[in-house]
Amino acid sequence: MKEKLTERKTFWLTAGTILGMMVAYYCPQEPAYADSAASGEKFSMCTVLTLAGQSEAVFVLDHLTGRLIGAAHSSQTGGFSQTYARNLAADFNVVDNAQYVMVPGQVQIRAGGGNPPANGCIYVGELNSGLINMYGFQYVGGGRVVPVRELIPIANFPWRGASN
Repeated sequence: MKEKLTERKTFWLTAGTILGMMVAYYCPQEPAYADSAASGEKFSMCTVLTLAGQSEAVFVLDHLTGRLIGAAHSSQTGGFSQTYARNLAADFNVVDNAQYVMVPGQVQIRAGGGNPPANGCIYVGELNSGLINMYGFQYVGGGRVVPVRELIPIANFPWRGASN
């Protein structure tokens, strides 16, 4: 008795492979983002997007001093060419026992002239003040070394005591 085509394992393997390739080709693909954050007892660290086609920036928050510093890597020079800083203790109006948490995010801000804003931002929350602040920064492409610039506060909101 002759075996039907649909009874063969190779037929189903081939049909499944072709169907899978068609689904993968026609379905939209999600971009992969490599933003990351880590926190310890005395400091936090996160990576943030700069501009398309450029390296990321890394930011470190010292929980003891409330100082947030960062540096952007330049693929042209192979080193860190831009640095950023901000005193968060003053922004949150805390002196002692500040408890911070920090995560990266994405933001689209219209440039008002000068250097373009980066595509990434930093969200910092502080427990005692009950505030979350959003910070952005400008990024200069081309590997130029620029002096330390201050991170720009973009927005904030109170999360503790806010009404639902």
